[in-house]
Amino acid sequence: MMKNNVDYVEMGHRVRQLRNNLKLTQEQLAEAVNVSISFIGHIERGEKQCSLDTVCRLAVYLETTVDYLAMGRINQCNQQSCPLYTDLKGLLISYGDR
Repeated sequence: MMKNNVDYVEMGHRVRQLRNNLKLTQEQLAEAVNVSISFIGHIERGEKQCSLDTVCRLAVYLETTVDYLAMGRINQCNQQSCPLYTDLKGLLISYGDR
């Protein structure tokens, strides 16, 4: 049976693992996605929920998908398999600069 609810503790574990894999500090990630350092800590501990906009920004900077962050599902769309990936990443990054 498919799990339909977001487990925010598990999502936080995935965020922390991906951040560590990329050798990013909480401060670097917070700055990249335009949230506070403490909010990143809350997300990683599953203590707070974040907006879809923030989840999208996290996915871009952590080089993953929203589906993986939120639900733990592996999506085959990545830089190598989806030609629009780079364009989408560029748009989301430039959107963050507004």
